[in-house]
This record gives sequence, C-alpha cells and structure tokens, in this order.
Amino acid sequence: MLSKRIDLPLRSLIKHAVPYWLCTLLFFVTAAAIVFLYLRHHELNRTQYLLNYYQSVYQQTGPAGLQPSFSASGADGGSFLRLEGRSLQLILVSNTGQTAENNLPDFTSFSATKSHIWHGLQKGKRWGVWTVSARKLADGNILQIGINSAHSLQLLAGLTRSLFLAMLVFLGLGFIPAVITARKNNSIIRQLTARITSLNEGKTEDIQAEPPTGLEEQELIRAIKKLLSRHQQLTLELRESMDNVAHDLRTPMTRLRTIAEYGLQKKEDPRHLREALADCLEESDKLLAMLNAMLNVAEAEADTVQLNLVPTDLQETINEVLDLYLVIAEEKNVTLNFTPEPGIHMLADRRRISQVWANLVDNAIKYNATEISISTKRTGQTAIITIIDNGMGISANEIKKIWDRLYRGDRSRSKPGLGLGLTLVRATIANHNGTIKVRSTLNKETVFTISLPCVDPEE
Repeated sequence: MLSKRIDLPLRSLIKHAVPYWLCTLLFFVTAAAIVFLYLRHHELNRTQYLLNYYQSVYQQTGPAGLQPSFSASGADGGSFLRLEGRSLQLILVSNTGQTAENNLPDFTSFSATKSHIWHGLQKGKRWGVWTVSARKLADGNILQIGINSAHSLQLLAGLTRSLFLAMLVFLGLGFIPAVITARKNNSIIRQLTARITSLNEGKTEDIQAEPPTGLEEQELIRAIKKLLSRHQQLTLELRESMDNVAHDLRTPMTRLRTIAEYGLQKKEDPRHLREALADCLEESDKLLAMLNAMLNVAEAEADTVQLNLVPTDLQETINEVLDLYLVIAEEKNVTLNFTPEPGIHMLADRRRISQVWANLVDNAIKYNATEISISTKRTGQTAIITIIDNGMGISANEIKKIWDRLYRGDRSRSKPGLGLGLTLVRATIANHNGTIKVRSTLNKETVFTISLPCVDPEE
C-alpha cells in the first residue's frame, strides 16, 4: 500500500514535468547547436580573410613577398601557407604554441585544393583542430591557408560543459512548475468533485460556483454538464417509458384477468372455456407483440442489429408494401399515389426497410388520411423518399416527442397501437446510415422526408 501511495503521485509529477523537460532539452540543444555553428563560421571567416590577404600580397609581390608577410602575421596557435603549381612548391609553417597533441600537418596526406573545417591533417585522422581554405589563382597556382583552431575547440568544449550543467540544473528546477501545476489540477478536480457530489437534482448550473480560471477547466465543466444533462434526460425518458409501459400493459392484463375469471365461473361449459382460452391467447399475442417491438427498438437503437445489407431496388420495396395495403386502403377509401424515379438502388436489409414503409403507410391510414402520396428521387449519392398524407396531423408540442418510445399523443390514444412504430422507424433508418425528418400541419398534412445513401446496381 505504501509503495502505491508513493508511486502514483510520482508518476503524476513526472507526467507534469515532462513538458518542461522537453522544452529545456530543446532550448539547450538549440543553444549548443548555435554555438557550434557560430564557431565554425568564425573559423571559416578567419581563413577566408587570410586567404584574401595573401592572395593580394602574391599578386603584388609574387612568391617572394609571401614569406615576410607570413612571418610578420605571427598567427597564434600555429598556421601554414601552401603555394603549389607545376614548377612551384612553397610551404610556410608557424608553430607558435604547438604541443605534442597538436602535431604539424602532414602535407602528403591531403590535397592542396581541399578546404576543411576542424580537420585532422595527419594520415588516418579525420577530426582535428585545423581549418583550411584553398583557392586557385589566376596564373594556375593554388594557394592554401590553414590555421590551428584548438582555441575555438577548447572554447566550444567549455561552453558545451557549461550548457550541459545548466541543463541539468534546469531539468531539476522543472519539478517546481510541475508541482505547482499538479497541485492546481488536483485542486480543481477536488473542487469539481465536491460540487458534483453536492449537486441538487436538475441543477447543473451549481457545478460552476466560481468562474473557471483556465481553458482546460472550462472544457471539463462543459463536458461534465453535458454528461449530467444527458443523464437527467435519460432518467426522464426512463420514467416516461415506465409510465407508458404501465399504462399500456394495464388494459391487456386486466382483460386477461377478466377473461380468466369469466372462464372459471363457467368451468362446466366447454364452449365458454374455449372462448375464454381463445381470448386469453389473443391478449397474450398482443402483449408478446408489444414486448417484441420493444426489444426490436432497443436492438436497433443500440446499433447491435444484424443487417443483411444487399443492393436493393427502392421502387420494388415500396411497391411490395403498397400491394399489401391496397385492400385496406380500398376498404377505408384511401387513395395511394406512388411517383417513383426508376433505377434507384441502395444497400439495405429488405425486410427491415420494408417495415419502415409499412409503418409510415399504416400510421397514415390509421390517423384518418384519405390520400397518401409517396415519391422518390435521387440527388447525387442520396435517395430522397417523401411520404405525404392528409390525416389529422401532429401538433407542434408533440412533433418532437413522436420518436420517443411508447409515446402516444392525446388524440391518438383512441387508436390501436403501441407507440413504438416511429421509434423503430428512426432507429432502422439510422442503422442504414440515413436520416428522417417530419413536418406537419394539424388537420391538413404530415410530410415525412427520408434520406438514404445510394449505390450503383453493379456494386
């Protein structure tokens, strides 16, 4: 237990310190690179300056004037001048301050035309202290100048050590802002936890008793308020669903009990017993249908339904449903109009998508429509299905609730139904990656607009 108590805060502290460490490393690595590049550039400029100077001397006095000028320059730390041509070779060396570690260059190990920065000019050595520049002169001869850069390399080493030590110090100091940030975050979390714990039901505004101090806190508060609002919405929907279930189950259960009591009262009459059992079966079928519908809705809304998606002709599925309702429509004097755009195909589960059309047509007939018009058209890669009826319509305060489970408006309770049809319709459309919208005018018309993705028939 003790190790866990120590380990978890340490991990949190390290997690908060990592950004500071990365910034520190980036800063000091960049500083070291800048120093490294600056010193190299400085050494290269020195050799270029000397090369220009001796080239000017050579042009004015010839090879004879190079030696006195080179001796007079007295380059500190060692330098050399090399002049080579077809019939000319001149090497001048200054070895002021040379040590055993900084040997003189081996002129046979490198070409007179080469330029190097911080190179070793002995056989087998690549890195060293020499910086060399060479240039071909107008008469064809090659002038090469080299200087000993040991002082610059020592300066670079000293600065690098200083930067490394400073980096270690700043890495340690990185724990200070990490501790401050960790404590601030923990304090915010504790305050939010306390506020959430003390929240009154339905009062999500209490979570922000004090104004947030940072963007992260604001985002966290918004996320928690959204979660709480969703939780309250689900709780309210659950209560409404339970109320609707209790209301809708009460009637068939009461009928079952009444029928059973009636059958028991005349238990000596087989005919009455058969009628009672038949009525019981009928009421049981209604209850089973309701429960199956609720399970289908739950499965569809949870997106766990297994769809058999195949390329399907939209016009055929609607025609099949209209053929089934043709007799019912004639009995109730309902006119069915279908205006399809041919050749529209979609990936669909034929049985479930047919349930959608059947439910919408059945609702229109049930709620006093005398004319139902269905049309289809294709817009890009989307099929648009429009179903219009002139039934009783949906009031403005109910139109947002018609998708809720077991919801039935006051005017629709006299009609048979479970209040699950439209919920299943919307879930099935969503399972097919589509959308459904509705608009309605009381006692005039109701319009359902469904959008589904299209596919080419060969797909």
